[in-house]
Amino acid sequence: MSIFRICLAFCIALGLLAPAPCAEQSASAAKVYQEYAVAADHPAASRAGLEVLNRGGNVVDAAVATSFALSVVRPSSCGIGGGGFMLIWNAESKSAITVDYRERAPLQATADMFAPDKAGASSRRGGLAAAVPGTVVGLCHVQRKYGKLTLPEVLAPAIRLASDGVPVEAHQLQTQRQVLLLLSLKSGDRERFSVLYEKYLNSGQAWKLGERFYSPQLEVLKLIAAQGAEAFYNGPVADALLKCVGEQGGIWSRDDLERMDVVERTPLTGDYHGNLIYTMPPPSSGGVALLETLNILDAYQRAHPEQELAKLGQNGSAYVHLVSEALKHAFADRAEYLGDTDFVKVPVQRLISRRYATQLAERISAAETKPLTAYGRYHAPTDGGTSHFSVIDAHGNAVACTETINTQFGSLVVEPRYGIVLNNEMDDFTAVPGKKNVFGLIQSAANAVAPRKKPLSSMTPTIVVRDGKAVHALGASGGPRIISATLQVLLNLTQFRQDVQQAVNARRFHHQWMPDVLNIERGFEQPLVDDLELRGHRVKTRKSIAAVQAVTRAGAGLSAAADPRKGGRAAGK
Repeated sequence: MSIFRICLAFCIALGLLAPAPCAEQSASAAKVYQEYAVAADHPAASRAGLEVLNRGGNVVDAAVATSFALSVVRPSSCGIGGGGFMLIWNAESKSAITVDYRERAPLQATADMFAPDKAGASSRRGGLAAAVPGTVVGLCHVQRKYGKLTLPEVLAPAIRLASDGVPVEAHQLQTQRQVLLLLSLKSGDRERFSVLYEKYLNSGQAWKLGERFYSPQLEVLKLIAAQGAEAFYNGPVADALLKCVGEQGGIWSRDDLERMDVVERTPLTGDYHGNLIYTMPPPSSGGVALLETLNILDAYQRAHPEQELAKLGQNGSAYVHLVSEALKHAFADRAEYLGDTDFVKVPVQRLISRRYATQLAERISAAETKPLTAYGRYHAPTDGGTSHFSVIDAHGNAVACTETINTQFGSLVVEPRYGIVLNNEMDDFTAVPGKKNVFGLIQSAANAVAPRKKPLSSMTPTIVVRDGKAVHALGASGGPRIISATLQVLLNLTQFRQDVQQAVNARRFHHQWMPDVLNIERGFEQPLVDDLELRGHRVKTRKSIAAVQAVTRAGAGLSAAADPRKGGRAAGK
């Protein structure tokens, strides 16, 4: 296989071949709504959430409706065969809760189950790559406990979309091309993953814009509406899933499905320049990394007032350098410490403490970058399929939710009768000690595979609260780039006072410590690149970096932005 095709396959797996941002991606002001707003990365999903709000549902009902709709219209990114994290802010009780329905490793999983596979293919495709899905039990749980409507009412938009079909749009066209190429790179893959090929890739026939796609999930969505989560984890659907996974080399058992559950966790909180931030705790690394980075930036600015972000200017070379250096510290700590806190001890409070941030900030040089060993409390390791949506209403209630099947179409395994696309979340563990995962991340023994353990994630659903009301709800899709993208949009909103559409559209950059590469989106001027290289950065240009969906309180109303990088469109009233 040629080097070009190998690199191309790698880019496809990471979702790097996404639509390029257009010249600041139309930095026009966002539309203002008065009652509520939903931002998802597909217009039909935003409208599904809006429909449920118009019927008297609350922000949780809208979130559940949006999620099930995304399973229909964004099956390569998320869906009922995956998992996720939901952050909910209740303005009346002035309280927040995070709902963790991340996938779990099967009961028969072992720490060395992928060790014989030097290439890492079995943790990325096929039945062994699939962790036990949590989305259905998670959504049914939050709708029953926090919603107002019935489950059939919130599932109605998704069922209608599956029945009536949805017009094929640009992102789906591009995904089809990429995944068809991916299936062509290894002999036998098209036959092995024939259900995906036939049901989601139009049997290899190129989609045309506007042509209707009919989701094969219609039957299972109707069953969930009628019977709840029981329809997915028991009975004919469970039988079909176990048969499919087993035939593809997986190790799921009936106990895995019957014991799948939801964990409610206390959100992480932080204060950044008067903004009260709620975000996701482990098993997501996103919240820890976000707060650690913000604290480092705050400590650095306090010590160097001349280096305040507003003075440096948005996306100037000094700003990009400073934020990248702070991110590298957070990602170095992510690699060493982070894992599922139900299984391993993680020093969360120390990592997000201001004292620790001050220590790290003192090690940042404005003039140059440093060797990898200078970041975090680093020790040598011993060892974008995702979707986000946000909802806010006029009362200040909000939901920020990120869901995933990991990479495009996950494990590439699709259950044939019900059309369920299964995740490849097992690759988010430290599948092979000392080896990078599909996103180039090296992780420690804290994230080793264990039965019923949840793999580490980068998902970063975040809500910002002022005076008891949510003012920003945001998050992103795109692997580890989720963290840097969420951070930058938050800084654009709070430090540079941009409206939500401008904040989402602005060009972005990303550094995850290892590999030691500073990725920037197309459109940054060459003098900035030259200056960053003089500081010691190895700069690479990408078409796009993650996709952010955000809703904000703007003066007397609400504004929402769906990232043009993924073709989303917000909705509201």
